[in-house]
Amino acid sequence: MGSVTTVTGPVAADALGTTLTHEHIFVDLGDWAGLNGKLDDPELARRELSRFKDAGGGTVVDVTTRGIRIRDHQRLLPEKHPIMLRRVAQETGLNIVMGAGWYVEWTHEERLSRMTTDEIADELVRDITEGVDGTDVCAGILGEIGVGRNWVSPGEERVLRAVARAHLQTGVSILTHTGGPLIGLKQLDILGEEGVDPGRVIIGHCHSHPDHEYHAEIARRGAFVSFDRLGRPDPTEHGLHVKMIGRMIEAGLAEHLLFSHDVCLREDYVAYGGKGYEFVARGLREDPALDLTDDQFYQITVDNPRRALTGEG
Repeated sequence: MGSVTTVTGPVAADALGTTLTHEHIFVDLGDWAGLNGKLDDPELARRELSRFKDAGGGTVVDVTTRGIRIRDHQRLLPEKHPIMLRRVAQETGLNIVMGAGWYVEWTHEERLSRMTTDEIADELVRDITEGVDGTDVCAGILGEIGVGRNWVSPGEERVLRAVARAHLQTGVSILTHTGGPLIGLKQLDILGEEGVDPGRVIIGHCHSHPDHEYHAEIARRGAFVSFDRLGRPDPTEHGLHVKMIGRMIEAGLAEHLLFSHDVCLREDYVAYGGKGYEFVARGLREDPALDLTDDQFYQITVDNPRRALTGEG
């Protein structure tokens, strides 16, 4: 069995354990969320992640891409983003997989508009094979790759195609951000045109579009359906998430499901009244409304992430 690149080096795929495939550890979403959108406290991050570790967690995939990372010039972190992720991994004992790529277009650096698709792909390949931002910490996933609306802008399409080409060169899986209904299918179309196997693609934020046929079509194409804002405080919203998950399981599509929290705001932390990184491992596992068997929970939180990250059965 293969391995997955983490911030501390390769980890055997069968040693990943319970895995959260869409999270943020350090992130800057302050342009739209203000102070609530800045996760920049290393000690607090360590405490919050340790709660997941204590709940039996093994691996966290941090999909904080360029444009939403804490910028070095802000001096909010003691060291560069990749180095800080490595430090947190060492301190918590968790495997942390770091993302590479670009988020939605409004976060793109102006230089992207002057780069060809292949030039962007070459940069991503270096992130995966040499290290990110001048460090020796290598990315282990391409994502989250953003489309911010109900359509794919030319800049976002260029990035998607570059990501596809980087994937084909490195074998690293792809995780997307979807900003509008059905956009995940368009992402799969574009990636497919570049030769990407849908089985190596995770379509993000599927919970935001409560359409079972949309979810089922993603799964039928062979991609992974990510419900990644689980643990919302609103009981109605949580109930809708449970219903969508239940329909996928009833339809025999559990092998395409992934669970996560997308912690990206201070209010998501337990310290600020949220449910943190531990809800899937504790609260969702024990939710009588979902009534997952041990085998189903293992499949969705251990086996599916392993296959999504490696492409291996």
